[in-house]
Amino acid sequence: MKQNIWLLILILSLCTLSACAEKKTDKNETVREELIKAAGSYRDIYIKAEKGRGKNTVLSEKEVHRIVDQLGRNGYTSACMGNDCNMKNIQKVTRGLKKAKEGKKGQAVFYCVTSSGGLHRYEMKFQGKKMSVTDAYLDWDKKQQPAVSYIDTKTAAKWEYTKKGWLIWETVPTENEEMDTHCMVRVLPLSDDCRRLNREYISPVGYRGNNLFLTDWDRKNHKNLYLNDLYEYFYYMKHHRYFQDDNSVDRITSEKFEAVMQDYLPFSKKEIRQYADYSEKDSTYLWEPLRGWNLTPQSMPVPEVVDVEHKGGGMTVLTVDALLKQKGTDQAFTHQVVLQKQKDGRVWFVKNTIISEHRDKLPAYQKRNQKRHPEA
Repeated sequence: MKQNIWLLILILSLCTLSACAEKKTDKNETVREELIKAAGSYRDIYIKAEKGRGKNTVLSEKEVHRIVDQLGRNGYTSACMGNDCNMKNIQKVTRGLKKAKEGKKGQAVFYCVTSSGGLHRYEMKFQGKKMSVTDAYLDWDKKQQPAVSYIDTKTAAKWEYTKKGWLIWETVPTENEEMDTHCMVRVLPLSDDCRRLNREYISPVGYRGNNLFLTDWDRKNHKNLYLNDLYEYFYYMKHHRYFQDDNSVDRITSEKFEAVMQDYLPFSKKEIRQYADYSEKDSTYLWEPLRGWNLTPQSMPVPEVVDVEHKGGGMTVLTVDALLKQKGTDQAFTHQVVLQKQKDGRVWFVKNTIISEHRDKLPAYQKRNQKRHPEA
């Protein structure tokens, strides 16, 4: 009798497992079909797009945004992994998130385009304070056909929908930032002004390898601002190409250095020579490229302009939040940058102020030439 009962339990268990497996298989197949259909809506754009010269496909920011727009026109809720364009068709996502914040059952599905032209399909299911995430990813094979790489469902260890409109989640908590599992997607839009000014003036400089935005300074008080480390960032902004150096370069001629600096800072040639590390002997400025020995190992925040205030005299005040994915925060610290447009069209950085109370969250900065030139 007992043997029969155990046999019956085993049979029922196997049937249940089989039914669950079939249900999961059916669900995965549906997700796969939806992902391939979404990719099909922008296949022509992908095929015609320039894909870079390296082994791995890298689309331009413009092409990625074209794909996001195309998905949006076809009714998909779409964004990009770079979070540098506004999400399209956000209504269904915001409705799902509203229910979730109220403790109700909710659901949200959206698509994120990668720099390779690949596509993530995220499906969030909310129940109370819990959230499960199904991440399905598609990329393009050598024949430029869409191919689904994986479909993975996990329960988020924690998640948050912030006041600023960021959806942030983490699947596996860890203190090891190299194994970080945070994901961040901006749902609520930013103004065109915020996007443009961030793209043109803030992101090209950022927080890596310089301290333009990591210290308080203005035209009269700038003793902590180190000009020499700004050269290649301003060079890129001026010439729209990266500064090409070799390992032997450790000096920039005064003519080249000053021409770049004066396009973006309110200092005369005399002032630049006074404030920067300058050699009168050969009329050059000390400079060193970023290398492993002169860069502090750390996770680097990403700037986001969240407010723009246009004032008189060509002045524009930008409020910038630093996002740090590895910590799952959309505001590690905040600073204000003042720009001033000149009559000849140049735009100067004239002031930076750290306004966040979390000054201890600023990235560490060291002069690149500190080890070879400790007196600098």
